[in-house]
Amino acid sequence: MVSHYPCGIKQFSLRTANVHRRFVAQSTLSSDGKPGIYRMNRLADFVVNHRIKVAIITLLMALTVFSGIPNLRLDTDGRVFMADDNPDKILLDKFEQEFAKDDNLAIVVVPKNGDVFTPQTLGAIGELTEDLWNLPYVRLVNSITRFQNTYADGDTMVVEDLVPNPSIVTESEATAAKKVALNRIEIRNSLINDDATATAISVIFRLPGIDLASEIPNISAEAEPLLERYRAEYPAITFKASGSVAISQAFATASQKDGGTLTPAMLIAMLVIVGVLLRSATGSLLILLLATMSALVSLGALGWTGIPINSATAVAPLMVVTLAVASSVHVLSSIRQTMQKTADRTIWARHAITDHGLGITVAVFTTAIGFLSLNFSISPPFRQLGNMVAVGMIGVWVFTIFLLPGLICWLPIKQNRKPASVDGIMVAIGEFVIRNQKRLLLGVPVIILGFAAGISHIKLEDDFLRYFDESYETRQATDLYETELGGLNVLEYSVDTGIESGINSVAYLKKLEDLSDFLRAQPEVSHIRSLSDTIKRLNMNMNADDPAFYRIPETDEEASQFLFLYELSLGYGMDLTDQINVDRSSTRVSAFVGYATTRQLLALDDKIQHWFDENAPELKSPVTGQTHVYTMISARDVPSMLKGTTLALIFISFVIFLVLRNLKLGLISLVPNLLPAIMGFGLWGYSVGSVTLAVSIVVAMTLGIVVDDTVHFMLKYANARKRGESAEDSVRHAFRSVGMALTVTSLGLVIGFIVLGQSGFAVNRDMARLTAITLAFAILVDFFFLPPLLIFLDMVKTMKNNATTSASLTLLFSFAAMLLVMQSPKSANASNEKGIAIATEVDNRDKGWRDVTVEGKMTLKNKAGKESIRQFRSTILEASSAGEGDKSIITFSKPRDVRGTALLTHSKIEPDDDLQWIFLPAVKRVKRISSSNRTGKFVSSEFSYEDLGSEEVPDNDHTWIEDRACLHDAKTICAVVESRPKNKKSGYSKRISFIDLDEYRVHQIDFYNRRGDLEKILKFSEFRRYEGRFWRAHVMIMVNLQTGKSTRLSWDEYRFNSGLTRRAFTPQGLPKASR
Repeated sequence: MVSHYPCGIKQFSLRTANVHRRFVAQSTLSSDGKPGIYRMNRLADFVVNHRIKVAIITLLMALTVFSGIPNLRLDTDGRVFMADDNPDKILLDKFEQEFAKDDNLAIVVVPKNGDVFTPQTLGAIGELTEDLWNLPYVRLVNSITRFQNTYADGDTMVVEDLVPNPSIVTESEATAAKKVALNRIEIRNSLINDDATATAISVIFRLPGIDLASEIPNISAEAEPLLERYRAEYPAITFKASGSVAISQAFATASQKDGGTLTPAMLIAMLVIVGVLLRSATGSLLILLLATMSALVSLGALGWTGIPINSATAVAPLMVVTLAVASSVHVLSSIRQTMQKTADRTIWARHAITDHGLGITVAVFTTAIGFLSLNFSISPPFRQLGNMVAVGMIGVWVFTIFLLPGLICWLPIKQNRKPASVDGIMVAIGEFVIRNQKRLLLGVPVIILGFAAGISHIKLEDDFLRYFDESYETRQATDLYETELGGLNVLEYSVDTGIESGINSVAYLKKLEDLSDFLRAQPEVSHIRSLSDTIKRLNMNMNADDPAFYRIPETDEEASQFLFLYELSLGYGMDLTDQINVDRSSTRVSAFVGYATTRQLLALDDKIQHWFDENAPELKSPVTGQTHVYTMISARDVPSMLKGTTLALIFISFVIFLVLRNLKLGLISLVPNLLPAIMGFGLWGYSVGSVTLAVSIVVAMTLGIVVDDTVHFMLKYANARKRGESAEDSVRHAFRSVGMALTVTSLGLVIGFIVLGQSGFAVNRDMARLTAITLAFAILVDFFFLPPLLIFLDMVKTMKNNATTSASLTLLFSFAAMLLVMQSPKSANASNEKGIAIATEVDNRDKGWRDVTVEGKMTLKNKAGKESIRQFRSTILEASSAGEGDKSIITFSKPRDVRGTALLTHSKIEPDDDLQWIFLPAVKRVKRISSSNRTGKFVSSEFSYEDLGSEEVPDNDHTWIEDRACLHDAKTICAVVESRPKNKKSGYSKRISFIDLDEYRVHQIDFYNRRGDLEKILKFSEFRRYEGRFWRAHVMIMVNLQTGKSTRLSWDEYRFNSGLTRRAFTPQGLPKASR
């Protein structure tokens, strides 16, 4: 009867000690091949004998790493895949600094009655358009109701919303708007489809880029409830959201969605398989514990780095769990075999470490090397993924070697003396392989080549918009948009003249028109956005809407001044600064492409570059845009990662050589490590045909798991050979020792990944399916090709002159060569008495100046520091009564192409719109501007008409907030006053002014956009007093905090009381004023 000593008792019976020594002698060898108790035996003794201390230290170390988990944040910005040194990213950054950053939501609106232009639908669109302005970081909301329609009305050029009052639109007005919309090439297949059955609301955001982990979720957190409310209020209308913001959010949350459903199901399936095959529920729980702790190590390590988690690194814990299962199973399978001979759990633990410790150590660190190969990726998230898994593997090793033995001793693992059914199967497979070694050696390569040939069918073809199946609303919205309206993929071109104000050249505009015509002729292109379309429309408007004039104007001056007139007329957010750069040397051409893969997009750009070469080489522009950057990441990353994987394979083989001290086995290890991936991708080529960026990480991932199996099998084989056993007996020993562990691991992982392969998210689905395929091939190669190959090479050593051997070697190396070839809050609006008093005092102190003339210089600067100059003369006539506003004339002297252009404004008291006329010297005509443009940008600067225009105290609700030290001078006291405009058309929700209480001068104004976010800051400096009472700032600097752009407005000497009269401020007087 065997004595059973509980864990904690160090006394052994002689028989038990002999059993332990016999196990060790049979299974442990040093590097020189002599049997005995060596390094792993000493480590096993130390860990088991001091298991309490070791466990405590291990857990303390683990808790230290785990404490980094609270630092984790989720980064939902898709740009995280763009490295700062990526040349395509650098080009995109430069492009966005020149124009604008277009992160967007595309709200698809489809009425079920099939007609967008009904009063109810237009009312809903108009209302939703206004509500969308309140989302975070909004730069522009454009819709069919707010589209800036231009037309001639006598001698007036009208610029107004296509549907000015959507809430009260009539049937006849809706019909008229429909006729106009379907005739406007600028919006067809963008905001409206060809039969007016679907439309879109485009919301453009200006993400600060300060806290990427919160910016997109903040938008989604407000946009989704808003759309749900509209779906409830308008059940006869479909509302769906796509666009880059929605897709980025879906990418970030898809793994979380799987994490709540499929990932647990995958783990359960794996543990059930392991538990059934090992016949140990406690064993399954041990695996779950160690796997979970290892995954937490990877997350904790990431948390300590401060790097947010993203859609790529979100799968790292899953990978660590699978790899932890592989290591744990080897220990538990050893226990399953040892318990047949003894009931002492300390011997189980010692034998497991002694017998499998070296294999686990080599396997873990070679696996880490495999994942570290992801550092060759050009995409930061994949590098982070590789590093996370590598750190997690260190956790796997620590927990398996130092914590698991103690748990084996403490937990009530039931002894099962019956041999595992898998052991019998392994013996049978071993005998089968040995009997049929020649057939397998020749036949398996043929099968492998058959699968490998499928690689020739693989194409690198990605479609990021369709990484989600139809169960995702984002996918439904994307399909609906591209089916009904057009493409969401955008190819961007900065068509640069290289000359300041060069975009006004007629020759340039005609080339731009030719490019636009070429793009529209391409079947892949659904829509084009080009300045040439706007210029042609304006030329027609300036000529009484005569269709014959829908062409580029005759002269540069006409083109410049027509465009200048248009820009002066645009409302809030509708300016052209996202299409024209600051010095007007370049414009943006955007080509929208639907249902396009990376190959198709690259092919389209090739055609466009060829057009530039043939027709306008001086304007040739490299393609850019978010779509292109993602396309190039996909195109460049796969070769980079394959290079990293190749180097990892070589390094892993070198490590195996160092451990085995056998160069031949080190080289042979390449075969079972490489072949499964080749076969898996070959089968993928036959069945799917395309490889995406998401699938490319499978090589590194499966390499890590496959290496585990290879290392364990070859170590057992090598140990047996060193003991003097024949090649055949060494194969039998390897099957008996690790066959069960390899089988249990592979079967559990394959079934687990099959479960995860049901995901609707392509990154997880395709990765899981290809991983399952590759792991299945790996176990087949390890069992049916590696053993015959090892036996064959052993024969070669003793049969150097055998002709058959030479032929076989030739076949083997030919096979290897072929494989190498194949790889290739709303606040209350209540006025406050003190606030009103301060505002009134500021107003009163600036009354009685009658008229003033001053020369001004406006310097526009974009985020990159590029500047453009505007110079003008401003003449203002003070209003003679409180019932009317001031009158002003602004005459421009620079840039040259708008010299002599004069703008007359008759300011009106709220809520009436100002009256405006413009004199265009190119056509020597005065044109009336009909536009509610008070919120629009003044000549593309950061100042709006609202900022520069005259206001009366009653136009705003004023609230005093506090008196405090002035920001410009701490010795001076400033009143802080909040002003909320009463006009609903204002571009601001409020302004905060800092007014010194000595002279009641305004030193700073903070402008808050319609949502209530701080958008701009205006600072006044270099004050001078005129006429003994009128203070004027000679420098005004407006900084846009959201775009990084700024405008400096400097003034020369002010001239007061020149005796100007009302007659000078009439449309008839404009030609004279322009001189």
